[in-house]
Amino acid sequence: MKPLTIKNTVLGDGIPKICIPVTGRDEASILRAAGELKTLPHDIVEWRADYFDQVTDQSRVLHVLGALKELLPDSLLLFTFRTHREGGVKELSTEAYLEICKNAVTSGLPDLLDLEFFTGASGENAEACPSVLNPVLSLAHANGCCVILSSHDFHKTPPEEELFRRLSCMDAAGADIAKLAVMPRSETDVLHLLSATRRAADLLSCPVITMSMGRLGVISRISGRLTGSCLTFGTAGEASAPGQLPAKKLKKILETL
Repeated sequence: MKPLTIKNTVLGDGIPKICIPVTGRDEASILRAAGELKTLPHDIVEWRADYFDQVTDQSRVLHVLGALKELLPDSLLLFTFRTHREGGVKELSTEAYLEICKNAVTSGLPDLLDLEFFTGASGENAEACPSVLNPVLSLAHANGCCVILSSHDFHKTPPEEELFRRLSCMDAAGADIAKLAVMPRSETDVLHLLSATRRAADLLSCPVITMSMGRLGVISRISGRLTGSCLTFGTAGEASAPGQLPAKKLKKILETL
Protein backbone atom coordinates (compact mmCIF):
# COMPACT_ATOMS: atom_id res chain seq x y z
CA MET A 1 0.00 0.00 0.00
CA LYS A 2 1.25 3.42 -0.94
CA PRO A 3 0.21 6.15 1.52
CA LEU A 4 -2.04 8.87 0.12
CA THR A 5 -1.29 12.51 0.95
CA ILE A 6 -4.13 15.01 0.71
CA LYS A 7 -2.95 18.49 1.60
CA ASN A 8 -1.19 17.97 4.95
CA THR A 9 -2.92 14.70 5.85
CA VAL A 10 -1.29 11.34 5.13
CA LEU A 11 -3.61 8.35 4.93
CA GLY A 12 -2.03 4.93 5.27
CA ASP A 13 0.88 5.82 7.51
CA GLY A 14 0.98 5.71 11.30
CA ILE A 15 -2.10 6.04 13.49
CA PRO A 16 -5.39 5.83 11.56
CA LYS A 17 -6.92 9.21 10.87
CA ILE A 18 -10.30 10.14 12.36
CA CYS A 19 -13.35 11.14 10.32
CA ILE A 20 -16.46 12.61 11.95
CA PRO A 21 -19.73 12.50 9.99
CA VAL A 22 -22.03 15.51 10.00
CA THR A 23 -25.73 14.89 9.51
CA GLY A 24 -28.70 17.22 9.55
CA ARG A 25 -31.91 17.83 7.64
CA ASP A 26 -31.37 21.55 7.12
CA GLU A 27 -28.46 23.94 6.67
CA ALA A 28 -28.69 25.44 10.15
CA SER A 29 -28.43 22.08 11.90
CA ILE A 30 -25.61 20.94 9.60
CA LEU A 31 -23.51 24.03 10.25
CA ARG A 32 -24.28 23.98 13.97
CA ALA A 33 -23.05 20.38 14.18
CA ALA A 34 -19.98 21.19 12.09
CA GLY A 35 -19.11 24.13 14.36
CA GLU A 36 -18.99 21.80 17.35
CA LEU A 37 -16.22 19.79 15.68
CA LYS A 38 -13.68 22.56 16.24
CA THR A 39 -13.03 21.24 19.75
CA LEU A 40 -12.97 17.56 18.80
CA PRO A 41 -10.05 15.51 17.43
CA HIS A 42 -10.50 14.79 13.75
CA ASP A 43 -8.75 14.94 10.38
CA ILE A 44 -11.72 14.63 8.02
CA VAL A 45 -15.30 15.86 8.17
CA GLU A 46 -17.81 13.78 6.22
CA TRP A 47 -20.96 15.55 5.12
CA ARG A 48 -23.65 12.89 4.86
CA ALA A 49 -25.70 14.74 2.30
CA ASP A 50 -28.36 12.03 2.11
CA TYR A 51 -29.77 13.45 5.38
CA PHE A 52 -30.22 16.91 3.79
CA ASP A 53 -33.82 17.67 2.81
CA GLN A 54 -32.72 19.84 -0.14
CA VAL A 55 -30.06 17.51 -1.48
CA THR A 56 -31.56 17.47 -4.99
CA ASP A 57 -31.25 21.28 -5.19
CA GLN A 58 -27.77 21.79 -6.64
CA SER A 59 -27.46 25.41 -5.51
CA ARG A 60 -28.30 24.53 -1.89
CA VAL A 61 -25.84 21.63 -1.84
CA LEU A 62 -23.04 23.83 -3.15
CA HIS A 63 -23.93 26.54 -0.65
CA VAL A 64 -23.62 24.10 2.26
CA LEU A 65 -20.35 22.70 0.89
CA GLY A 66 -18.92 26.20 0.67
CA ALA A 67 -20.09 27.03 4.19
CA LEU A 68 -18.50 23.85 5.57
CA LYS A 69 -15.17 24.66 3.88
CA GLU A 70 -15.25 28.16 5.33
CA LEU A 71 -16.21 26.96 8.80
CA LEU A 72 -13.57 24.19 8.98
CA PRO A 73 -10.69 25.34 6.75
CA ASP A 74 -8.12 22.99 8.34
CA SER A 75 -10.22 19.84 7.96
CA LEU A 76 -10.46 17.69 4.86
CA LEU A 77 -14.02 17.57 3.53
CA LEU A 78 -15.55 14.27 2.40
CA PHE A 79 -18.80 14.43 0.43
CA THR A 80 -21.04 11.39 0.81
CA PHE A 81 -24.52 10.62 -0.40
CA ARG A 82 -25.19 7.17 1.01
CA THR A 83 -27.87 5.46 -1.04
CA HIS A 84 -30.78 3.72 0.62
CA ARG A 85 -29.69 0.29 -0.52
CA GLU A 86 -26.34 0.75 1.23
CA GLY A 87 -27.72 2.13 4.47
CA GLY A 88 -28.58 5.73 3.61
CA VAL A 89 -31.76 7.61 4.46
CA LYS A 90 -33.01 8.53 0.96
CA GLU A 91 -33.83 6.48 -2.09
CA LEU A 92 -32.80 8.01 -5.43
CA SER A 93 -32.42 6.73 -8.95
CA THR A 94 -28.92 5.87 -10.11
CA GLU A 95 -29.01 8.87 -12.43
CA ALA A 96 -29.97 11.28 -9.64
CA TYR A 97 -27.28 9.87 -7.33
CA LEU A 98 -24.58 10.26 -9.98
CA GLU A 99 -25.73 13.79 -10.78
CA ILE A 100 -25.38 14.80 -7.13
CA CYS A 101 -21.85 13.34 -7.02
CA LYS A 102 -20.84 15.05 -10.26
CA ASN A 103 -22.15 18.43 -9.14
CA ALA A 104 -20.27 18.17 -5.85
CA VAL A 105 -16.88 17.37 -7.38
CA THR A 106 -17.27 19.87 -10.22
CA SER A 107 -17.51 22.62 -7.59
CA GLY A 108 -13.94 21.91 -6.48
CA LEU A 109 -15.05 22.10 -2.83
CA PRO A 110 -14.78 18.51 -1.51
CA ASP A 111 -11.35 16.99 -0.94
CA LEU A 112 -12.81 13.50 -1.17
CA LEU A 113 -15.88 11.85 -2.67
CA ASP A 114 -17.46 8.60 -1.50
CA LEU A 115 -18.64 6.75 -4.61
CA GLU A 116 -20.45 3.46 -4.12
CA PHE A 117 -18.65 0.75 -6.05
CA PHE A 118 -21.78 -1.18 -7.05
CA THR A 119 -23.66 1.85 -8.37
CA GLY A 120 -25.78 0.72 -11.31
CA ALA A 121 -25.30 -2.96 -10.53
CA SER A 122 -28.28 -5.20 -9.88
CA GLY A 123 -28.38 -8.19 -7.58
CA GLU A 124 -26.25 -9.15 -4.61
CA ASN A 125 -23.45 -10.72 -6.61
CA ALA A 126 -23.47 -8.26 -9.49
CA GLU A 127 -20.23 -6.75 -10.71
CA ALA A 128 -19.45 -3.04 -10.65
CA CYS A 129 -20.27 -1.03 -13.76
CA PRO A 130 -17.16 0.70 -15.17
CA SER A 131 -19.30 2.66 -17.64
CA VAL A 132 -21.09 4.23 -14.66
CA LEU A 133 -18.10 4.70 -12.37
CA ASN A 134 -15.42 5.88 -14.77
CA PRO A 135 -16.94 9.24 -15.79
CA VAL A 136 -17.38 10.23 -12.13
CA LEU A 137 -13.89 9.05 -11.22
CA SER A 138 -12.39 11.04 -14.08
CA LEU A 139 -14.41 14.14 -13.25
CA ALA A 140 -13.41 13.97 -9.59
CA HIS A 141 -9.73 13.60 -10.39
CA ALA A 142 -9.88 16.43 -12.92
CA ASN A 143 -11.18 18.66 -10.14
CA GLY A 144 -8.59 17.61 -7.58
CA CYS A 145 -10.93 15.38 -5.60
CA CYS A 146 -9.83 11.95 -4.36
CA VAL A 147 -12.33 9.09 -4.61
CA ILE A 148 -13.21 6.51 -2.00
CA LEU A 149 -14.84 3.58 -3.76
CA SER A 150 -17.05 1.94 -1.15
CA SER A 151 -19.27 -1.04 -0.45
CA HIS A 152 -21.57 -1.51 2.55
CA ASP A 153 -23.42 -4.62 3.72
CA PHE A 154 -25.64 -3.99 6.75
CA HIS A 155 -26.88 -7.59 6.83
CA LYS A 156 -23.86 -9.88 6.83
CA THR A 157 -20.12 -10.37 6.31
CA PRO A 158 -19.23 -12.05 3.00
CA PRO A 159 -16.47 -14.71 3.01
CA GLU A 160 -12.91 -13.47 3.49
CA GLU A 161 -11.95 -14.11 -0.13
CA GLU A 162 -14.90 -12.06 -1.33
CA LEU A 163 -13.92 -9.21 0.99
CA PHE A 164 -10.41 -9.18 -0.42
CA ARG A 165 -11.74 -9.49 -3.99
CA ARG A 166 -13.93 -6.43 -3.58
CA LEU A 167 -11.08 -4.33 -2.23
CA SER A 168 -8.85 -5.57 -5.08
CA CYS A 169 -11.49 -4.66 -7.68
CA MET A 170 -11.82 -1.18 -6.23
CA ASP A 171 -8.06 -0.73 -6.42
CA ALA A 172 -8.03 -1.94 -10.03
CA ALA A 173 -10.94 0.40 -10.89
CA GLY A 174 -8.88 3.44 -9.91
CA ALA A 175 -9.90 4.10 -6.31
CA ASP A 176 -7.69 6.47 -4.37
CA ILE A 177 -8.99 4.63 -1.29
CA ALA A 178 -10.98 1.37 -1.11
CA LYS A 179 -13.61 1.04 1.63
CA LEU A 180 -15.62 -1.88 3.00
CA ALA A 181 -18.17 -1.87 5.83
CA VAL A 182 -19.88 -5.14 6.76
CA MET A 183 -22.11 -6.48 9.53
CA PRO A 184 -20.72 -9.37 11.59
CA ARG A 185 -22.87 -12.23 12.84
CA SER A 186 -20.07 -13.91 14.78
CA GLU A 187 -16.58 -13.32 16.14
CA THR A 188 -15.26 -15.27 13.16
CA ASP A 189 -16.81 -12.74 10.79
CA VAL A 190 -14.84 -9.97 12.51
CA LEU A 191 -11.60 -11.94 12.23
CA HIS A 192 -12.22 -12.55 8.53
CA LEU A 193 -12.66 -8.81 7.95
CA LEU A 194 -9.46 -8.02 9.87
CA SER A 195 -7.51 -10.66 7.95
CA ALA A 196 -8.77 -9.45 4.56
CA THR A 197 -7.83 -5.90 5.54
CA ARG A 198 -4.26 -6.81 6.46
CA ARG A 199 -3.85 -8.72 3.22
CA ALA A 200 -5.23 -5.82 1.18
CA ALA A 201 -3.03 -3.29 2.96
CA ASP A 202 0.01 -5.41 2.13
CA LEU A 203 -0.83 -6.19 -1.49
CA LEU A 204 -2.91 -3.37 -2.98
CA SER A 205 -1.59 -0.06 -4.25
CA CYS A 206 -4.24 2.16 -2.63
CA PRO A 207 -4.96 2.63 1.09
CA VAL A 208 -7.96 0.80 2.52
CA ILE A 209 -10.66 1.58 5.05
CA THR A 210 -12.59 -1.29 6.58
CA MET A 211 -14.94 -1.77 9.47
CA SER A 212 -17.00 -4.49 11.02
CA MET A 213 -20.11 -2.71 12.23
CA GLY A 214 -22.03 -2.89 15.48
CA ARG A 215 -20.90 -3.72 18.99
CA LEU A 216 -19.33 -7.00 17.90
CA GLY A 217 -17.06 -5.25 15.40
CA VAL A 218 -15.80 -2.34 17.52
CA ILE A 219 -12.28 -3.83 17.54
CA SER A 220 -12.07 -3.14 13.80
CA ARG A 221 -12.54 0.60 14.45
CA ILE A 222 -9.53 0.85 16.77
CA SER A 223 -7.06 -1.69 15.35
CA GLY A 224 -6.25 0.01 12.04
CA ARG A 225 -2.57 0.46 12.82
CA LEU A 226 -2.28 -3.32 13.12
CA THR A 227 -4.60 -4.32 10.28
CA GLY A 228 -3.77 -1.52 7.85
CA SER A 229 -7.10 0.34 7.82
CA CYS A 230 -6.13 3.99 7.33
CA LEU A 231 -9.25 5.76 8.64
CA THR A 232 -11.83 5.29 11.36
CA PHE A 233 -15.11 7.05 12.02
CA GLY A 234 -15.92 8.77 15.31
CA THR A 235 -18.98 10.62 16.49
CA ALA A 236 -19.73 14.08 17.81
CA GLY A 237 -23.33 13.16 18.56
CA GLU A 238 -25.57 10.96 16.43
CA ALA A 239 -23.79 7.99 14.87
CA SER A 240 -24.14 7.54 11.12
CA ALA A 241 -23.41 3.79 11.36
CA PRO A 242 -23.67 1.23 14.18
CA GLY A 243 -20.58 0.83 16.36
CA GLN A 244 -19.01 4.28 15.97
CA LEU A 245 -17.25 5.60 19.08
CA PRO A 246 -17.18 9.18 20.40
CA ALA A 247 -14.28 11.04 18.78
CA LYS A 248 -12.48 11.98 22.01
CA LYS A 249 -12.63 8.42 23.33
CA LEU A 250 -11.55 7.08 19.96
CA LYS A 251 -8.51 9.37 19.86
CA LYS A 252 -7.35 8.23 23.30
CA ILE A 253 -7.71 4.57 22.38
CA LEU A 254 -5.81 4.99 19.11
CA GLU A 255 -2.95 6.81 20.86
CA THR A 256 -2.82 4.17 23.60
CA LEU A 257 -2.65 1.32 21.12
